[in-house]
Formats: sequence, structure tokens, C-alpha cells
Amino acid sequence: SPYLVDPKYSDPYEEKEVPKQLAAFYGMISNIDENMGRLFRYLKESGLEKNTILIFMTDNGTAAGLQRPKPKDLSKKQQRRLSKGKPITLETWPGFNAGMRGTKGSEYEGGHRVPCYIHWPAGGLTGGKNINQLTAHIDILPTLAELCDLTISSELKLDGTSLVPILNGNKDALRNRTLIVHSQRIESPEKWRKSSVMAERWRLVNEKELYDIQNDPGQTKNVAAEYAGVVKYLSAEYEKWWSSLTPVFNRYVAIGIGSRFENPSHLTCHDWHAPIEQVPWNHQLIAKNPVANGFWIVDVIEPGTYEITLRSRPESAHQPLKKGTARIQIGDVKREQAVAEGDLSTTFQVDLMRGQKKLQTWLDEGNGVSRGAFFVEILRKD
Repeated sequence: SPYLVDPKYSDPYEEKEVPKQLAAFYGMISNIDENMGRLFRYLKESGLEKNTILIFMTDNGTAAGLQRPKPKDLSKKQQRRLSKGKPITLETWPGFNAGMRGTKGSEYEGGHRVPCYIHWPAGGLTGGKNINQLTAHIDILPTLAELCDLTISSELKLDGTSLVPILNGNKDALRNRTLIVHSQRIESPEKWRKSSVMAERWRLVNEKELYDIQNDPGQTKNVAAEYAGVVKYLSAEYEKWWSSLTPVFNRYVAIGIGSRFENPSHLTCHDWHAPIEQVPWNHQLIAKNPVANGFWIVDVIEPGTYEITLRSRPESAHQPLKKGTARIQIGDVKREQAVAEGDLSTTFQVDLMRGQKKLQTWLDEGNGVSRGAFFVEILRKD
């Protein structure tokens, strides 16, 4: 991502000859530190600290903490030395990843093993505890429900489990647990794709690699051949988990539109259903203006009249559409209209009934060139 940070946060690192991009990355962490401090001060000064449950965690391993600098990526100090004709030494800057293998997006520990801090003075959670148990994001909901004395419907099948027992000192509560993490990022899930089956001592990676995480936290030695029984057991756990998912593989997760809680709704090409190579999922790909298209599944929460506005870029970019024809289809409703030179967007008005529908857009430029609208705004009028 673009590491945009005020220089006051990144300069201290550049002055220590940390390369620019990594200095910006560390500067962003310093900014988070500062804002966490502001949050704690606010809670204390407002009298909310004691009975507020504060959770700090992250969604994946480091994205750039292990990045090595490129020769062209010099710090300010190195640039000054170079401008004065003095020699510089471009050393690698490994950063810090606690010795873990892999970074963001990896099935190895460095891709998904992250800290989680829970602070709640009124509940006796004030720090000083280091709980090294196998837990995951799916445990947060049942944990908060128990801490707040909330009842979860018996009809709601949760994937996670409450962490309250281990927070209260029961170290054996989750001893025999198995968790699975995988990264699919494709339209149709593939078995064992970028996966890790996790037990207290073991990690079975991509079905074939087994690591003793307690004795080899860096995952340097594959011991699958030595512990065939463990591989068999963890594979069976994966098969059971996979079987629980397959019945819903063909079920789309719909994006709600027209709700009183979010109106208008904003859709982007990042969430297209399409072959992965056709999805411009980041700014760099969008800037290349690829000839690509996909569709969304939307759930019309409230029936009524809707305005569907198509853009090639975010509204704030003020980038005009290409002259041509715009088309939409949402459910059985089809519309088509002209796009004039200089139009920043084009808006369709349609009447929609409640329920799930497929939405697709086309921006036709002529000569056979057609793209989907990368950005769509949907507003319920009544």
C-alpha cells in the first residue's frame, strides 16, 4: 500500500539510515502508538477506562517489516553523504518478525501469527498475563458475549469459542484445539490452498509440510516423514473442516443495499465475481485501466426507487468517463443510456423489489472496448 505518513513520524527513522519506504512503515507504527496513547488518555480522563473492554490486534503478519532496501531507496542521511562525495554503505535492513517464517499473505507463521491484547480493569484484565494458547479472530464474538453477559441464539452456529476460561487462568481449556487458516483469493476454493492446520505443538502446511512449532518456531525443518501419525491426524481434521464448508461453496455472500444504516452503498471492482486475473483489486491495477468486468451479488434490503451511479474512479478523483454507452443489469432490470464527453458519472434510476440480485455494469467505448464500472454508488430514494 502507499505508506503515507507525516514526515514527523518517518524522519526519526530516516535519520538512522532506515530506507525511505521502511522508515514510512515504521513511522505509521509510531503514529498508531501515539493514537493508542490518546485513546487510553481519553478513556481515563472521561471515566470510561475501568469498564471499557479494549482490544488491540491485527489481521495479518507484517507487510513490510522484513523489506530489504533497493539501491535507489536511500535515506536522507545517505543522500547527503552521497551529495558530498562521501561513500555510503547500503546495508540490508531486515526489520523484525520475531524469527517467524513468511510475511503478510503467507501460510507460514509470519503471515498470520499476531498479538491480541485485551484490557478491561473492571473484569480483572489489566495486563501482566502472557497467554500462549491457540486462538483466532473467530473467538472474539463469543468472548465478548460472555464478558458482557449476552445470550447467543442456539440457532447461530459459531466457529469460535469463548476465551474467558483462559483469560481467567484455566491453561488447559483449549489444549486439544485444532484451528485452520487458509488464503484462497479465488472465485472457487481449492483444497489445501495456502493452508495451515494448527495444533498446540504442530503446523501442517499445504498438506505436505509438518513443523514442530515449539522446538522449531522458525519452521525450518519439515518433519512430516518422522511424524506420519501427526500428519494423518491433522489431515483428518482438515478433511472434516473442509467437508463442513463445501455445502456453501456455491452460495454467494450478498452486499446489502438500501438499508437505513447505509444509504448510499458503495461498491468497487475489488469485490467483483470474476476470474482473479480480471479483478483490478488495487490502485495500481485500476490506474492501468484494464479491459475487465465482473458482477456483484446485492441484497435489496428495502424495495423502492434506486439511483445507480457508475464511475471509472472514486468521485473525489473527478475523472471523466469515456464517451460511449453505459449499461446495467440488476436482476431482470436492464437499462442503457449514452455517456457524453466529459461526464464524470452516469446515473440510472430503477425500481427494485426486495431480495438478492446479480448486478453487472458496462461502459462501452466503441470499437469493441467495454469495461465494467470500477466504482458504483447505489442510493435508495424513498
